[in-house]
Amino acid sequence: MFTVLIDESGNTGLKNVLPDPSVGPTQYFCMAAVMFRERNREAIEREISSLPFLGSGKHSKKLSHFEKAYLSRRISSLPVGIIGVISNKLSLLDYLQQANSTNTHYYNKVTQYLLERLGRIIATLGIDKDSVSIKIEARDQQYSSLISFVKKIQNNPLDHRASDLRHINPFTLSAVKKTDDKCFILADCASNALFSVVLRDERRFCLPEFRYLQELSPTFFASKNGLILPAGIKPIHSVEDLGVPAEVQDFLISLRNNRPKYQML
Repeated sequence: MFTVLIDESGNTGLKNVLPDPSVGPTQYFCMAAVMFRERNREAIEREISSLPFLGSGKHSKKLSHFEKAYLSRRISSLPVGIIGVISNKLSLLDYLQQANSTNTHYYNKVTQYLLERLGRIIATLGIDKDSVSIKIEARDQQYSSLISFVKKIQNNPLDHRASDLRHINPFTLSAVKKTDDKCFILADCASNALFSVVLRDERRFCLPEFRYLQELSPTFFASKNGLILPAGIKPIHSVEDLGVPAEVQDFLISLRNNRPKYQML
């Protein structure tokens, strides 16, 4: 049996989105999925419990810089695999007309891209989709609509990439609180690492933070040549669409993981 934990950073607010840095809704929204075998849960939870700065249900944003960097390094040694997506709302809103009227549609669409990547990994590793339990952090989104959304695309995929959703069983999706699963800190850390790369915050002098994602890179799924983009991290729809500075583009494009996929899980 496998467990997948999905968390996000940023918010799904769409009204009056402006380029960062700005007040109001964040320009970027990131999601990360952490996958592991249930037989490894005890060892993973033991590693999490050994870190004194991690309280029950504590979020990565509450940790100091070095605590997050150290947590990311410790996660990189665990038997887990990670995939992620990065969305620039300003580029996606032109594409998703429905998203202008409902945050739920935007959330579902970004989740679709993440689940497509997850479906491809499940197929590549030869895993039975019914043996994968997918847990998403409980928020105000309507998760019943997400399940219906996924089923609709599975029945009529309009893009060849959407066909990877056939390797996902939507009825294994459930919404849980972070405090209900100690391992959620892994997905929380991964989504925060992605968000820290693209966030432009005046309090941080608009500087991107690469350290956390660099430390986590040995856990991200990658293509056969070791490149993490786009197999392990999908920029929606391309790295150019993210509208980030050249140094951020170059960093994302250069991310590598040369470990065989089987070693992660």
